[in-house]
Amino acid sequence: MKIYITEVENADFDEFLELALPLVSLNRLSKINDFKNDVDRVASASAELLLSFAAEEYLFEKTSLDNLISGKTREGVTFRPVSWRKLTGGYLGLPYTVEEGKNGKPGFKEEGAPFFNISHTDNVTVVAISDRSVGIDIEGKRNATKCMVKKAFGTDDAEWIESASSSEERDERFLRAWTLKEAYLKMKGEKLFSEKAPERLFENGDVSDDIKRECNVVEEKYDRYVITAINEK
Repeated sequence: MKIYITEVENADFDEFLELALPLVSLNRLSKINDFKNDVDRVASASAELLLSFAAEEYLFEKTSLDNLISGKTREGVTFRPVSWRKLTGGYLGLPYTVEEGKNGKPGFKEEGAPFFNISHTDNVTVVAISDRSVGIDIEGKRNATKCMVKKAFGTDDAEWIESASSSEERDERFLRAWTLKEAYLKMKGEKLFSEKAPERLFENGDVSDDIKRECNVVEEKYDRYVITAINEK
C-alpha cells in the first residue's frame, strides 16, 4: 500500500488552478466549475492529479526492475509527499478509467488495475493505492461533542475516547477512531454510519485484533492532521 499526499497553500491557489485546470479531464473540469469556492476547486483538481501521479507510479513499478519510489517506507507501506508543482509539471493523464461503484465509491474499470481511495480536508489531499481493496481518511481538529462520540462509536470506543486525561488526548483519540472507522467503511464500499463497521475499533489504545486480523492499518500524523489508511490482507 502506498499513501500519497499533497498540500496547496492558500497563497498558491490561483497559480495552482491556472496550471491544473487545463490538465484535468473534461468531466472533472465540469465538477470543478460547479464549486462555489477555491478550496473545493483546489481539492477536486488536486485529487485527480494526485491519483494520476500514483497510478503512473504503480504502472512503472509493475513494469520496471527498479523501484524508484522515494518516501518513508515501513512494513511494506510507502508514505509519499508530492509537491503540487510536481503534479502540474509532469502530468500525463489518468492511465485508467474511473467508474463509480458501490455507494459511490470510485474505482478503476480496467482488469488488473490497482485499487485506490481518496480523501481531502482543507487544502490537503491524500490518495491510497494498493493491489487490494483500500480506504483512507484524513481529518483535522474538530469539536467532537459527547453526543457525536456516542452516535459515531460503540460503547467501548466511546468510553475510551471520553476517558482521556486531557482535551488534547481526547481530540487525538477521537480523530484516530473517526479516521479508522471511515477508512474501514470506505474500503468496504459502505456509508459512514453503516452497521457493518466493526463493533470495537480499539483495544487498550491499539487497533483491535479483529481489524488487524482482517486488514493492514497505517496511522500517520501530518502537521495538524491525522491520516488512517487500511487495506485488506
